[in-house]
Amino acid sequence: MMKTLLKRTSVAAIIAATMAFASYGLSGTSAFAASDGNTAVVIGARIVPETIDPAHASNANNDFYIAALYDRLVRFSPEGKLEPALATEWKYAADAKSLTLTIRGDAVFHSGNKLTAKDVAYSLDRLAAIGAGSGGLIADYDGSDVSGDQITIRLKRPNLNFLGALSTIYVVDSQVVAQQEGSDHGQRWLSTNEAGSGAYTLKGYNANQQVQFARFDKHWSKAEARPTELTIRIITEASAIRDELRAGGIDLGVGVPAIDLQAFESDANFTVQSLPSTRVTIGAMNMQGKVTSDPRVREAIQLAYDQKGHMKAALGGYGQIATSLVPAAMACRVTIEPYAPDLERAKKLVTEAGAAGATLRIAYQPVIPEQRVAGTLLEANLRQIGFNVEVTPVTFSQYLGLIKSADTTPDVAILWDLAPYPSIGPMLARTWGGDRVGVSNFARYANAEVDKLLADGLSQTDPDKACKDYEQAQEQIIKDRPAIVIAYPAVVQVYDKRIAAIPYSPVAPTFDLSLLTLAK
Repeated sequence: MMKTLLKRTSVAAIIAATMAFASYGLSGTSAFAASDGNTAVVIGARIVPETIDPAHASNANNDFYIAALYDRLVRFSPEGKLEPALATEWKYAADAKSLTLTIRGDAVFHSGNKLTAKDVAYSLDRLAAIGAGSGGLIADYDGSDVSGDQITIRLKRPNLNFLGALSTIYVVDSQVVAQQEGSDHGQRWLSTNEAGSGAYTLKGYNANQQVQFARFDKHWSKAEARPTELTIRIITEASAIRDELRAGGIDLGVGVPAIDLQAFESDANFTVQSLPSTRVTIGAMNMQGKVTSDPRVREAIQLAYDQKGHMKAALGGYGQIATSLVPAAMACRVTIEPYAPDLERAKKLVTEAGAAGATLRIAYQPVIPEQRVAGTLLEANLRQIGFNVEVTPVTFSQYLGLIKSADTTPDVAILWDLAPYPSIGPMLARTWGGDRVGVSNFARYANAEVDKLLADGLSQTDPDKACKDYEQAQEQIIKDRPAIVIAYPAVVQVYDKRIAAIPYSPVAPTFDLSLLTLAK
């Protein structure tokens, strides 16, 4: 194992940080505007939203659409640096138990209402009251005080990660939502309506078919290079996305089959763009399973899985073999040497564990091409080392139901572990913390030493000390072998020449619709 020591920010720099508004390079006018100024873009994607309520933006499918309609408080640059959005300045208290934000004065909601610090307070209070979804990302929120254009957020404990968490939080129009609150804080109404200030307004919402947006020309970013209209057609078959691109039915395709990407790369009419990934593909092993509770079995499964075969068959070469528990660009990560497949060693370990001939239950999401292929590879590899295999295709919501009990948790599950924002402590705590077993701790992993290290790191006011805690926690997790660490899948889009290169956003698992512009 190696420690990857990326640049750390000193506590003084974080606590004293006061950032001025910066330009994001979105200004300009497209050369492709029609005579009436219309520059509509049609996107084909296999991304089905359950709701467009920003309280549930922690679901990546929902967030893809929500990001067009609402504004974040802060955001991360492609290099992982915090930048202003609705908040133009911020400052931590000396004890890191409160955080003061200054809210920009030129933001307005689609309703015409001015966006103020009171709307920020309302949005945070709403998330805390709902609890689920994005509320889980700001669990340390303990209320706020508003004074003019400033809001001081009180925290339950010192938390220097809280500012980063605000990059996942969207602000709602309190005057509009208050009229629709009902008994569920407006969740039902906001599932198909919006109350945002984002780059686009909602023009049409047809569940499971398409979502339409119109550019909001009063947006504070003044980005004329954005399309005047966006239509996202929900196309569940990857091959159909390919065919629609070829036929001109869509301008941008998300989820084109890997096998077809090379053909598009050789076609001068299209651009194939690969963005860094905020996800890690893993094979989570049930630490409380009848068979997989034995560390020899878990080591055997790691030795059996073919990472290079995964890169070729499941990703078509678009991505990288994973070298850690977290995304490659994250600071304080501990790296792992890629597993060298060793079937003979794996068979020996299975025999030593008395597990030869045992049945392992594996699960994956067939709707995701990478995971469908990985499930097939895993099944073959497990049979090669002496196991019988029972395969369970699942949706993600079904999988979350299975992991609530040790008895129903699959022995191995192929899935993506996502970083909601580029901060290692919260990601490690969510996936490997003992208090998250049955919720987001997919392997049912529990280690008291790891829990203490993560708790200490999260409450530190010294980022260097926090980093050491996170490194030690990773070393122990890796030693315990709760997962196969497989790949960093690239995020690949295919689009026509009307569209400019899409900026990378570290908080967008696919890409941020609000950053999409037309070529000049």
